[in-house]
Amino acid sequence: MLHRAKLTERYVRMRGKRRQALIVTLGFIVGLIGSACSEGDTQATAVDTGPRTDCAVEAKVRYEKAMAVPEFELPPAIDGSSLADKKFAYVGIISNSVVKQKFEAFKEAVESVGAEAILFDGKGRPDVITQAFGSAIAQKVSGIVTDGYDAAALVPTAVSDANSAGVPVVNANASDPSSPLPDGIAASVAPSVKLMGATQADYALAETNCKLNAITISTSGSQLVIDSAESFVEEVKSLCPDCKAEIEEANTATYATSLAPQLQSVLQRDPAINYIASAAGDNFVPYAIQATSALGREVPIASGEGSGLTDAVKGNSVASSVLWTPGEIMGYFSADAVLRAAVGEPVNVELPIRLVNSSNWGDGNVDGLFGDTNELKRRFKEEVWNGQP
Repeated sequence: MLHRAKLTERYVRMRGKRRQALIVTLGFIVGLIGSACSEGDTQATAVDTGPRTDCAVEAKVRYEKAMAVPEFELPPAIDGSSLADKKFAYVGIISNSVVKQKFEAFKEAVESVGAEAILFDGKGRPDVITQAFGSAIAQKVSGIVTDGYDAAALVPTAVSDANSAGVPVVNANASDPSSPLPDGIAASVAPSVKLMGATQADYALAETNCKLNAITISTSGSQLVIDSAESFVEEVKSLCPDCKAEIEEANTATYATSLAPQLQSVLQRDPAINYIASAAGDNFVPYAIQATSALGREVPIASGEGSGLTDAVKGNSVASSVLWTPGEIMGYFSADAVLRAAVGEPVNVELPIRLVNSSNWGDGNVDGLFGDTNELKRRFKEEVWNGQP
């Protein structure tokens, strides 16, 4: 079954997070949206080859829906001619290869309607992001896209200033699309991390024939990660009440040095653990591999997001990965969101995910696993922005 990007009236925000907590955890978010490297050379498996339980059959039905190449449903057409000579700002949490890929696509998109794109590097600092907002407003931009953080929570004064100047602000990759939209944010573009967590759980349940004893690694530093971890646990409990699924909290400030020994201790305390999920996508995978390798154990890992997929293809403990929509496509949808916000027609978009394993991940090129990107771009340019509303 195909997944579609959904135009939705549901709103997005990072719930219950204080601004100070967001400032403290920006270092973690930087790691999450950057690339990760995994290690090891063994393909772990917890596959139970016995007769399939009803629970395992249902779990497989659910995860197989996420394995097909997604189809993208484009938003309604708008009059792109009214956007010529406008300026649009893109304020990333940092400036790395991942953010730059999204911005280059964003730039290409807005230039196709005769507008200009301006990139600001937030450097992982709220004060720098606030300055970027001020500069963008001074340059009379017609819209601002933020990437990797909830601008309303992190820089509320800057968002208020933008709103006062009549500049709409769009959150990209802030939290799950099922969450309410924050005050001052015109629209949201993001993949469903709750669906990611549930899909990771479905795969683990099916592979273990619902004899699952799992941990999912989370952190209080990101609502995206919290949503994914909680969804993993909820899915396990709904399909298999007798299975075990617990959240293992990583320390946001010290996880680079503390997480591997922490996971090693967890695995020693409970030798029956037969699956590890990373709610932070590929970000926590290397530390899980370090922990299992230190104990001489092979515990399969359910990963996500996609930056570490090439390592999984080469052979490590990653059994499956729930991929986010590639950066190039995210850039186009982010451009569309701010363009239509500028003409007073904002929409929220839930981007599709895709589950891959050794049967369909190919050479690990994430961009090639989401269909024909060039055709999607053409449709945006010809059918959406230059079409008749």
